[in-house]
Amino acid sequence: MRNYVFVLIASCTVITLDLVTKALVVDYFQTGSSIDYLDGFLRMSLVYNQGGVFGILQGKKIFFLVLSIIVLLLMVIYYIYEKNKNRLFNASMALIIGGAVGNITDRLIPDRPGVVDFISVGVDGIYRWPSFNVADSSIVAGAFLLAVIFIREERNRKKFKPVDGSGIDQ
Repeated sequence: MRNYVFVLIASCTVITLDLVTKALVVDYFQTGSSIDYLDGFLRMSLVYNQGGVFGILQGKKIFFLVLSIIVLLLMVIYYIYEKNKNRLFNASMALIIGGAVGNITDRLIPDRPGVVDFISVGVDGIYRWPSFNVADSSIVAGAFLLAVIFIREERNRKKFKPVDGSGIDQ
C-alpha cells in the first residue's frame, strides 16, 4: 500500500508542477516572446505543440490525446501487475504517470491550441532542441529510470543463468 501512496503523491506533485508552470507561462508570455538565460543556451518562450513528441504530426491533437490516454492506461496496468515494485521502479512510474496526466490535461483545456511547451535548450545556428515542458521532462526521466531497471534485471539474469542451460547449477 505504501508503494501506491508514494506513486500517487509523487505523480500529483509532477502534475501540479507541470500545470502551474504552464499556467504561469501562458499568463506572462505571448506566443513567440522569449527570455534567454546562459547567453541564450536556455530559453523560455511560449510554444503551442499541436502534435506529438518533438512536434511531429502537427494538428493531430485528438489522435495524440487518444494515444496518450491509451498509453497512460497501459502504464497504470503495468504498474498494478508488476511484482517487483522497488523504489526506483516506483519513482520511474510516478514520473511517467504524472507527466502523461499533465500533458493529457493540457490537451483537454478548451480553446488551447495545443500542449504548452516553454523550455528550449541549444545554440542558435548550431542546434536547438525542440521546446518541451515539465511533463515532457518527467516522462523522459521516468523512461530513463525504467531503462536502468531493465538493464539491471537483464544483467542479473545473465549473471545467474546456468552455463549448460538445464536450469540446474552443477
